[in-house]
Amino acid sequence: MRHSLRLTLLLPLLALLLAACQTTTVMRQPGAADHSTPEQQLLADDYARNGDWDLAQALYRQLAEQVPPAQQPRYLNRAAEMLYRAGRHDEIEPLYADRDDTDWPPAERQARQILLAGAMIQRGKTYRALSALPAVDAIEDRHYRALALAIRADGLLAIGKPLEAAELRIQRGQLLDDPQQRLDNQQALWDTLNRMGEPAVIKALARPLTPQLRGWLELNLIARRSDMLPQKLEPWIAKWRQLYPGHEADGDFVQSLLENSRLIYTRPRQIALMLPLVGKLRGVAEAIQDGFLYAWYADPGNRDDPKAPPKPVIDLIDASSDPLDFYLQYGQAVEDGADFIVGPLSKPLVNSLLAEGKPAVPTLTLNYADDANRGAENLYQFGLSPEDEAEQVADYALVDGRYHALTLTPDTRLGERLRTAFTRRFEALGGQVVGGADYAARKSDYSVPIKQMLNLTSSYRRHDILQTVIGRKIEFIPRRRQDVDMIFIVGNPRQARLIKPQLKFHRAKDLPVYATSSVSSGSPDPDADRDLNGLLFVDTPWSLQNASNPDYQEVARRWPKSVKRYGRFFALGIDAYRLIPALRRLLINPDEKVAMNSGILSVDRNGRVHRELILATFEKGLARVLKERVDEAPIEGGKSTAR
Repeated sequence: MRHSLRLTLLLPLLALLLAACQTTTVMRQPGAADHSTPEQQLLADDYARNGDWDLAQALYRQLAEQVPPAQQPRYLNRAAEMLYRAGRHDEIEPLYADRDDTDWPPAERQARQILLAGAMIQRGKTYRALSALPAVDAIEDRHYRALALAIRADGLLAIGKPLEAAELRIQRGQLLDDPQQRLDNQQALWDTLNRMGEPAVIKALARPLTPQLRGWLELNLIARRSDMLPQKLEPWIAKWRQLYPGHEADGDFVQSLLENSRLIYTRPRQIALMLPLVGKLRGVAEAIQDGFLYAWYADPGNRDDPKAPPKPVIDLIDASSDPLDFYLQYGQAVEDGADFIVGPLSKPLVNSLLAEGKPAVPTLTLNYADDANRGAENLYQFGLSPEDEAEQVADYALVDGRYHALTLTPDTRLGERLRTAFTRRFEALGGQVVGGADYAARKSDYSVPIKQMLNLTSSYRRHDILQTVIGRKIEFIPRRRQDVDMIFIVGNPRQARLIKPQLKFHRAKDLPVYATSSVSSGSPDPDADRDLNGLLFVDTPWSLQNASNPDYQEVARRWPKSVKRYGRFFALGIDAYRLIPALRRLLINPDEKVAMNSGILSVDRNGRVHRELILATFEKGLARVLKERVDEAPIEGGKSTAR
């Protein structure tokens, strides 16, 4: 019966689906008869159960036009839900256009509110959506209450409240009867917890929590601290099961976690470290190599745990910058037994590796390819990307309530790249870049671009015109533009020390100035950096929290001169070694994050490692930490990073 019904309705339904792609609202003629059939309703529900969202929404939409007016709200809401699940969020609001819900049953009116709010969250209107959602306790329909909990959880996660979002996911799980839906909800809960840094998880565990939430957090901490190494994970989960008998995760979810650990753990036997130890990148390469080897020496391997795998052998290679020679070296390293490659460092070689496709063995480059939207199997990319930093500035500024920005960047390719990265991120999240200017990177006087950026040039021109008209000199106070609440600058320490006082002179003293880590030398210099007082910038834990960092203390003791100039590259080398075992796990779970010297790290689906940095400011010429993460409250009174 079911199969013959599908065949009977499939062709007209496909025609309807094509028509639905061209129009969003079909008006029912007044007095039209009810032409719907029970078979159509059953088929629509069947498509919905099987996840055929596009076909289901088309059929529900057709049913809404065929049934009497009193039944229309139910089918409109079902069509909207199918659009939501299909990711066609822009079509939900037009579906409801010109539909007055005044006479709708309260439950259907609530469903409409929930679905419109879900569409708003997916389109970035998070705060508006959260305020529009009905209170959960007021939603009587069990199905839509579960949907509202999922939507509110997504909204809280979007505004940086993963713990609260996880609590809602637990509530939602209690409303789900279907085993697959429960497992999907648990995976969403796990992804939510992975958005928290390990310090945030530990901090949360110090609070009073429900047994369910505490069990999830401890399970997440076990996964992190075991690095998904089966030899560690399995006995730790056995102890967890004793502490949390009957926990909702102890079933299919924990079983999948154990199975994944056997598939995703990476522990190479021999690593070839390929860096250019001669030429213009020599200093950077040596710092990375020293950091990498420091981390290798500090790795206990199986010294304390005979069941753990031994440390890998390290093969040091002076990598050529010539692509042909580099590939010959790469092939020889693999032939000599390397089952993991770290390098190259130069961007052209990384571009070449990406273009070639899948490398012979897993490879972690120490720079990024130009194409951020493309990846290759076995290829991971890690480096100190300034674009990541510009995006971090946009995140921090928006969380601080800055929505209208100016940009001041050098007339270089790097300046253009960072201006583009900041603008793209800032505007994607609801901000607006209302203007900007480029400055000559080699000069010291930036007054012309600054006046142009602040519209002071127009103010002076109006003054000149007015004096000419009235024929005498008049008192004049130039007035900068008033439609902005922040400035994003790009520059090195010398440039930033010149820009900040010039902004103050040109009547922008009250505008917050944000920058990337390039404005800081990474070493304390209070006399030179007093001109940077008040400037907000992002930087790594290595640079800002090194007083309590044993890695920094040991590296500074061994390489006291090099660490001042190449400090962040020592951190990159240390993190590159320690990141290797977790790379595949992070690739599979892009929401998971690990705290390291270079920042809080995650890996996207293309194998690119992203860094989350710390927000700091200068006070009396010294860097002071303000916020350790975008989604955390400011540190009260700040934290001095003076050493």
